[in-house]
Amino acid sequence: SGITPATHGDVEVRIGDDWVNMSDMGEEGRGRATQYIGIMHQENALYPFNTVLQNLTICLGMKLPQELAKMKAIQVMRGVGFTAKEVERILYAYPDALSVGEKQRIALARTLIIEPRFVVLDEPTGTMDPITRQAVAKSVLHARKELNETFLIVSHDMDFILACCDRVGLMKGGKMVMIGTPTEVLKGFSQEDLDGDESDVCEV
Repeated sequence: SGITPATHGDVEVRIGDDWVNMSDMGEEGRGRATQYIGIMHQENALYPFNTVLQNLTICLGMKLPQELAKMKAIQVMRGVGFTAKEVERILYAYPDALSVGEKQRIALARTLIIEPRFVVLDEPTGTMDPITRQAVAKSVLHARKELNETFLIVSHDMDFILACCDRVGLMKGGKMVMIGTPTEVLKGFSQEDLDGDESDVCEV
């Protein structure tokens, strides 16, 4: 599933009226929840020999009539901020014809098209240039508003966190040391955190 079980404590996900313990293995345990969780990793490449539409539908094994699958793909593309003209231009294009920002936004759309209960973005901006980072941040905000999606973002990128999140948990040394708004957490950083090695500082 791409989700590593917790080594200590419990992680529970609500599915319907039930809370699923993600440390319980198998189909009757965490398997009940993983199908409702969308995950986008730092390296989330599109299939190069498939069109954007195919990347969003066929490659995911969606069992929908062709026209309905197309409508759903267009809906989710609009949901991450593509205009109608942009959708028309790239829907049948191949990934090598897209800009870096467009590829990242399609990768996000591919995560969202399965209609997950919530989406985990794992270091989404690690390999992005500033322009692409801004485009993806806007897409996340657009998806939150238009698709009513909930995001859990794991990132060292403070600018991205400030742009996308309304609640932040600061982890350091493997422990949650602060929870609050992005501005509150940023103000709580020590000067050592801001000037020094951030390799062990992570925002969720």
